Amino acid sequence: MPAFVPTHCPRRDCPSTTTGHFRWQHRGTYTRRCDGRPVPRFLCRECRRFFSSQTFRLDYRLKRPRLHLDLYALLVSKVTHRQAARLLGCTRGSVARRLELLGGHARAFHLRQLERVRRRGGLTGTFQLDELETFEHDRRLSPLTVPVLIERGSYFVLSAQAAPLPARGRLSPARREKKALRDRLQGLRRSGSREAVRASLERLAGVHAGEGPVVVETDFKSTYASELERLFGERIVHLRYASSLPRKHGYPLFPINHTLAMLRDGVSRLVRRTWAASKKAACLERHLWIWIAWRNYVRGVTNQAPWTTPAMALGVLERRLEIAELCAWRVFEL
Repeated sequence: MPAFVPTHCPRRDCPSTTTGHFRWQHRGTYTRRCDGRPVPRFLCRECRRFFSSQTFRLDYRLKRPRLHLDLYALLVSKVTHRQAARLLGCTRGSVARRLELLGGHARAFHLRQLERVRRRGGLTGTFQLDELETFEHDRRLSPLTVPVLIERGSYFVLSAQAAPLPARGRLSPARREKKALRDRLQGLRRSGSREAVRASLERLAGVHAGEGPVVVETDFKSTYASELERLFGERIVHLRYASSLPRKHGYPLFPINHTLAMLRDGVSRLVRRTWAASKKAACLERHLWIWIAWRNYVRGVTNQAPWTTPAMALGVLERRLEIAELCAWRVFEL
C-alpha cells in the first residue's frame, strides 16, 4: 500500500483553506486499539495542530469500523432497520446513525464525481425522468414523490430526492379529522413535485456538456415540459411517451421504469405493501443516496455485464468500486 500523503488540512478553520498554501510535517505513528493498524500522524504547519490519516477516513472515531460496510450491503438488499440490527448485533439507533453517515457520504461522493465530469467537459446522452410515489408515516395523509433522473444508455442515476405531496382525497371521517388537526399544527401540506423536478433538471444542466441539444424523455406530465423549456430553452429536445403503453422491454421509457422497479426491490422503505415505510422524508432521501451510489459505482449495469457499472458505461469512472473503496475516505468540501 502506498504511503499516505495529506493534500490539505482537515480542519475547516485552518488558514490554508483560504490561502491555498498547505505545509505539513510527519510526526510518527500510533496503533489503533480496535484493529491494531498503524496510523501515520502529521502536523499542519499552518494552524499548528495534529491530525492523522485516520482523520480522512469515513470510519474516523467509529468504535466498530466495519459496521457501516456490513450495513451498506443490507441497506441496498431490502433489509429493514430492525432486521439489520439483529443481523449485525447492534441497536436500531446505531443503524439510524450509520444511515445518516452513509447517506451524507454517498451524496457527497456522487456530487464530487459529477463535478469531476463537468471539469472534463460534461456528460452527453439521452436522459429520462420520471417520478416514484411513496409516503412518510401515513399513506393517505403524507404521500411523497421522488423524481429520478437517469441516463438512458448506461442507467446512470444523476439525481433523486423526496418531496411532499398533498393528502389524498376520499378520506374516511377519522382521517379527515386527523388531517384537520395536522393542518392546524403543521400547516397545509402542499406539493413539492415541481421544485423537486426542477432541482433534478438543474443538476443535469450543471453537468451537461457544451451547447449542443439536450435530449430528455418523459411521459406527458405538463410540469416536465415547462421546466425543461425554462432551463434549456431552444436546446431542449423533449420526447414524450404515453405512460399507458405496455411497459415491456421495447417501451421507450423502459430504462427509467426498470430503475424505479429496482429501487422498490432494493430499498425496504419503498416496497409497496410494507410496515418498514419511512417516518421522515429526510431519512428516505439518505437511503436513496446509499442505493444510488451502489447502483452507479458498485453494481453492474446488468447481470450479463456484472463488471461494467453505469459509471463506467457513461465514462464517469474507469473501473468498478467495491463497497469498502466507496466508503473508505471522507469527502471534504474545500
